[in-house]
Amino acid sequence: MAVGPLVSIKTSAGFTILCLHDPHYTLAHLALINDSGSRDDLPVGSGVTHCLEHLLFKGTSDRNTFQVLSELENKGGDLNAFTTKERLVLHASCPAVHSLTALDLLGDMWWHSKWSDEEFRKEQKVIREEIGMYKDNPEESLLEEFEELVFGRHALAHPILGFEEQLMRLRSQEVHDYYRNVFLQRPTVLVYHGPLEPMEVKAAIERRQAKPKKSGFATHSASLRKRPSGLRQSKSHEKVQDFNQAYGMIGGRAPSVSDENRWAIALLFNWLGGDHMSARLSMELREKLALVYEIEAQYSPYSDTGMWSIPFSCDPSNHRLVQKRVEEILNRSSLSTPTAPEFKIAKEQMIGRILLAEENRLQNLIGWGQAYLDGNRLLGTQEIIDRIHRIPRTAVLEAAGHLFRVMSRRSLLWTCAP
Repeated sequence: MAVGPLVSIKTSAGFTILCLHDPHYTLAHLALINDSGSRDDLPVGSGVTHCLEHLLFKGTSDRNTFQVLSELENKGGDLNAFTTKERLVLHASCPAVHSLTALDLLGDMWWHSKWSDEEFRKEQKVIREEIGMYKDNPEESLLEEFEELVFGRHALAHPILGFEEQLMRLRSQEVHDYYRNVFLQRPTVLVYHGPLEPMEVKAAIERRQAKPKKSGFATHSASLRKRPSGLRQSKSHEKVQDFNQAYGMIGGRAPSVSDENRWAIALLFNWLGGDHMSARLSMELREKLALVYEIEAQYSPYSDTGMWSIPFSCDPSNHRLVQKRVEEILNRSSLSTPTAPEFKIAKEQMIGRILLAEENRLQNLIGWGQAYLDGNRLLGTQEIIDRIHRIPRTAVLEAAGHLFRVMSRRSLLWTCAP
């Protein structure tokens, strides 16, 4: 029996479920995705969404902490969660025969979590250690500081883990109020891939689902968010840090996840600095000049804006040469965009990456859920491939010309003490 199409159904309360029925699949993957992230922390306090992510594992009305952590793992499954700038995701994978257990567990954690003040204080300390760990990671620290250059005082510049001083000022009741009055009222979608029929998934989640205070569930939160103000001029920062290498990042603002040019931009950045050794920046700065070990180009779209960036690390003696060469490439369209023959190869590279990513079924599910919350139409693999084939080279050239303008660029360089 073939795998069925992705089916969208709603519970009696209006909650959306995206279900991929695969009767012979021996595993099950599922995720609950909420349209709240670190940019939505205020006015409660920086880090509240990530803090809630931790607290979802501390027990429910029917399960204590040990039961939450061990019930699915004792059956060979996996349970985890993560927070981004705009989303909190709770996900699980398990042998298919335990699909109903996984659905009941996730639903219980999502709608009926509870924690003591003692558990809250323990998680504050754990997250403080996590923040310290990220501060010791130069790539993560550089990204956080670069986001401040790009988004200024806007909430998109806030670290996902939160500012330590604000985190430690949070109170358990404040997080509980945020959980009940904000988080559970924001748009949420359940995605499932496994042998259960869509109506079986619906029945299982309805046993745990709590009704929202408002009538029904909204589709997405874009209208609730404040868009960052525009960039006025280029900025370049340099500082001395206590690391053995030099680290840098060049970038700026980019279009949102719903922009009609997002596919052309994604194609451009995959060709320029994607996860393959023949990417333009890697060939120029690593293979030809041996100036860097790693250099990438990234496009991160959000609901109402986005960011592009080129992070690199190099020997301290080469940092100015690397920065100069990257800027030379960005300033010349003949170097920063593919030629006609290269453009055909760039499309094949991107399609290949998409097909390889099909192997990660949980990640695909989460991607579908996020696309739904973004308000975008859900595309099948062949539809995505066809869309890539239809991208004209002029769209990539125009995107590069708009994004790489000198006056809208930001750069950050961390050098070493002499």
